[in-house]
Amino acid sequence: MALAKTLSAALSGAHANLVRVEVNIGPGLPGTYIVGLGDAAVGEARDRLKTAAMNAQLGWPKTKVMVNLSPASMPKHGTMMDLGICMAILAASAEGFDIEHVLFLGEVGLDGRITGVRGVAAGILAAADAKIQIAVVPKANAEEAASVAPEHLTVLIAEDIAQVAAWCQASVSLEQAKARPRQPKRHLNMLDVVGQQQAKRAAMIAAAGGHHFMMIGPPGSGKSMIARRFAGLLPALAPQQERECRAICSITGEEFSGPPFVAPHHSVSKASLLGGGPGLPQPGAVTKAHRGVLFLDEVSEIAAGVLDALRVPLDRGKVELLRANGSVVFPAQFQLVLAANPCRCGAAEARDCACKPQHRARYLQNLSGPLRDRLDMVVRTQPKGSLRELHGMSSEEMAQAAARARMRAQQRFASMGMHATNNARVPAGRLRKDLQAAPDAMALLESYLAVGALSQRAVDRTLRLAWTIADLEAAATPTIEHVAEALEYNATMQELMA
Repeated sequence: MALAKTLSAALSGAHANLVRVEVNIGPGLPGTYIVGLGDAAVGEARDRLKTAAMNAQLGWPKTKVMVNLSPASMPKHGTMMDLGICMAILAASAEGFDIEHVLFLGEVGLDGRITGVRGVAAGILAAADAKIQIAVVPKANAEEAASVAPEHLTVLIAEDIAQVAAWCQASVSLEQAKARPRQPKRHLNMLDVVGQQQAKRAAMIAAAGGHHFMMIGPPGSGKSMIARRFAGLLPALAPQQERECRAICSITGEEFSGPPFVAPHHSVSKASLLGGGPGLPQPGAVTKAHRGVLFLDEVSEIAAGVLDALRVPLDRGKVELLRANGSVVFPAQFQLVLAANPCRCGAAEARDCACKPQHRARYLQNLSGPLRDRLDMVVRTQPKGSLRELHGMSSEEMAQAAARARMRAQQRFASMGMHATNNARVPAGRLRKDLQAAPDAMALLESYLAVGALSQRAVDRTLRLAWTIADLEAAATPTIEHVAEALEYNATMQELMA
């Protein structure tokens, strides 16, 4: 046939868009021409694929080959579409190819072998949404493709273009990809942290309610240890959430192993935190931490402008990067955990501090007021501990308690017709109207609000925390004791540093 069509995909942010590959072979100046707003890697495919086809003894048209990548107005990057372009050209120059509704993903080498590419999981998800039933992927990407493919989509494995060409003509069969059962991730245990009962309880509350929190304390008091064990308290990902995380890992080239824990160095830049870069923007740390934990240690060393860039992702749950030819959106729903020393010398108490008073007063000034206002909890770790203090809850026990609390919250949301995922995401209007605490607890909050000790946002934050504490204790309504504990975690940073 002179005209052939098939499907491939192009990455855009953390997802992929389907691309219809159209090939026409007809009279004109011999050569292969690719149109459709592709980058240099897409344009170079014409020489790469011709050499691969010749080496695989498949032949190549000796007249004009016009390749259109539709939609033509959408920018396309990388080598993911190599296999789709190659099969469409072969289909246009031969008979017996039935590939119009087949998705092809993979890079083609000069010897005809199909090599793995990043973003295959995102491409499979795009095909699943479009009700595509067959996809052909490289052997290197078979497991990640099968792990996100729904039942109606069959994922086949290919090693070289000759094998795929024979399959397209029904001469051979391709092996079906199968997902390997994922081994449960082994998390570090909170029992390794000696003492720090208040900080560990704060971590359990944060895991139960989805709250962002910060730990302030002297070096060696266990802040980083608690943070690195925090992911073990989070719930298992729902199937849709797991597919989202697998798609992001496919793009970044990382292995999926459950709720992510991302801890960038304190020299992190705004671009590496939010994402970006030339050509196709790459996900940043906030996107890599999607559905998991973003831990910023030594937060006092991070530039104020970088930290303030977190405000929009924390509020909107996504990052939108504007480019001249459009915008790219990355998901960024994560729990933020911060850790810092009380001052540069690390003294727990002001009387022991060797810093000048003005230096201690200005410490952590890189955390702006609006960012502090988005932290639900601030807790201080203690400098003194005991080697014999081994009592406390294990990570497994804390995770089970947090799971029970989340279940109570979900049942409450369902009974009220709400779509909130946890207490931290309850809309302020519904919180004040339908989720008030006990009368004496609300009177306490009103008194703090009347004298200006708490802002309205701080009152809402305290009430959300009180509901999470109540859920942990299986209470029907937050009591004044629950609100009082929530107020402790809402203490200002200046008070904790005093």
